[in-house]
Amino acid sequence: MVFRIAFRALSAHKLRSFLTMLGVVIGVAAVIALVAAGEGARRDILRQFESLGSNLLTIYPSSNFQFSGDGLQSLSRPLTNNDARAIEQLATAVRYVAPNNQNSATVVFGSKTINANVYGVNEVYDEVNNLQIARGRFITADDQENSASVVVLSESALEKLFGSKLVDPTGQTVRIKRQNYRVVGVLAGKEDVFMGGFGDQVYLPLRTAQVRLGGAGNQKIDQISLQANSAEEMDLAQAQVRTILRALRGLEGEAKDDFSIQNQADLLKSISDATGTFTVLLGSIAAISLLVGGIGIMNIMLVSVTERTREVGLRKAVGAKRGDILVQFLTEAMVLSLLGGGIGVALGIGGAHLIAPMLGGTAYITTQSVVLALGVSLGIGVFFGLYPANRASLLKPIDALRYE
Repeated sequence: MVFRIAFRALSAHKLRSFLTMLGVVIGVAAVIALVAAGEGARRDILRQFESLGSNLLTIYPSSNFQFSGDGLQSLSRPLTNNDARAIEQLATAVRYVAPNNQNSATVVFGSKTINANVYGVNEVYDEVNNLQIARGRFITADDQENSASVVVLSESALEKLFGSKLVDPTGQTVRIKRQNYRVVGVLAGKEDVFMGGFGDQVYLPLRTAQVRLGGAGNQKIDQISLQANSAEEMDLAQAQVRTILRALRGLEGEAKDDFSIQNQADLLKSISDATGTFTVLLGSIAAISLLVGGIGIMNIMLVSVTERTREVGLRKAVGAKRGDILVQFLTEAMVLSLLGGGIGVALGIGGAHLIAPMLGGTAYITTQSVVLALGVSLGIGVFFGLYPANRASLLKPIDALRYE
């Protein structure tokens, strides 16, 4: 009965009711669409990192800063082949050790030229970083031992150099810094996220990259990727690696580490926390429009109370109680917010599937976001409808009937 009266009252001014709901519609739609896009991006990022495995450690050289006569100086001691070799021989909790050397170079095939990230890697690098070969093979131990002039291309580099991802380039020759290299393999579509992002990537045997791109005697390592025996031995592996490196590099007592060890599990947690916060921020910004919609509901309900003052007086004169009037106007506000919320949910879900692909991700609609958006829209109807409803319920019958 109460809802029927509320629908009848709102139907009397269809355009006004629709415009009032519009604020709630936009607010709910924005919350759901942005939260879905943010959550989808968060899951995509985590999926990319999780594909590397949960038992991955990565070692970087770290920079120490100190003041000198020339001002603030950055001191960084590079990792070397000896560091990687010592870990491989002494760290019992580590299964694979994959050092790499990173450079940027021009890669040429025929008339095509690209600027690529060139990585010098060993034969277990693909295993440690969970890379898949689409065609040909990866770098082998023989390539390492012989400093072979061979390369493996990422799918992106293949497409730009050979014009298509479907071409089989194995056996073809590309030039890097005026030197010829034979293509022996192509990686599958998954790019190496952990090792420098997305883009054009080329992989050489580690020793080949060190000597030909860095000069004779170069043993610099930019990063060492490690795979622990299991996820349960991650902490043990990290402790062993730290002890080995400190001893090898002559760090004693309270001396600060001149390297850093990144734990994949810790990294995943940090990324999850950061992207989760970003998603909440997006939803909070969108929720401001819900507040604006609530103010619109209060405004139109106050107008409605003023217009229907004589009606309120007449109802009270024939026996309606204060609670009856309160419930009537409060129900109208709730109907406006719930209808707006329902329409907003539908538009938000549709909008999420349009926005996310444009941002290069996928939308992920959570039940919690839909329920929360509907709950907030209902709460807004109650909160902003309560004052007008209470004002209507306090009208005295005689004063209301006299109102013009």
